[in-house]
Amino acid sequence: MKLDISKILNISARISGAISVSCLLILFFPSAWLPFDIDVFREQHGLWIFVIMVIAISLSLSYVVKWIIKIIIEKVEIHKTRKSYRDVLENLSPKEKKLIRKQYDKKETAIIIDISNPMMKKLETFEIISVSAGMSAMMLNNVPGYIQPWVFKTIDRYPNILDTEYKSNE
Repeated sequence: MKLDISKILNISARISGAISVSCLLILFFPSAWLPFDIDVFREQHGLWIFVIMVIAISLSLSYVVKWIIKIIIEKVEIHKTRKSYRDVLENLSPKEKKLIRKQYDKKETAIIIDISNPMMKKLETFEIISVSAGMSAMMLNNVPGYIQPWVFKTIDRYPNILDTEYKSNE
């Protein structure tokens, strides 16, 4: 009989969990509660069942550890993204902060963008505002646009971020 370790390691978490539970029941369930004699079976095959149970529990724990690590990595990425959003908004000029604050107070994400204005180009470069698709050729400099949703979410998270004297403590 040839044992392929790579196939054992590819067992899913559900299968390894089911194997673990079944081995635990076979080895440790009270024999007085069963309608048949399991003691002889335990004596003959108990060591192998125990080895299989240990391997299955190890595989189940490895899946749990992978899942926890994945969640931690996602949380760290979210934190990094939020920090970069906060940094972008903190470092805006007072005039840019005033424009964003005005739109935020009105709760309007729609904005008319003057594409010849350097301030608007900067906000567009930092992806704070975006030009809407389907611009009309009739509009020369003023085009419809919108403020990105992350801007309002960041302001909701840090309400004083658009104040000119605001500096975060984080």
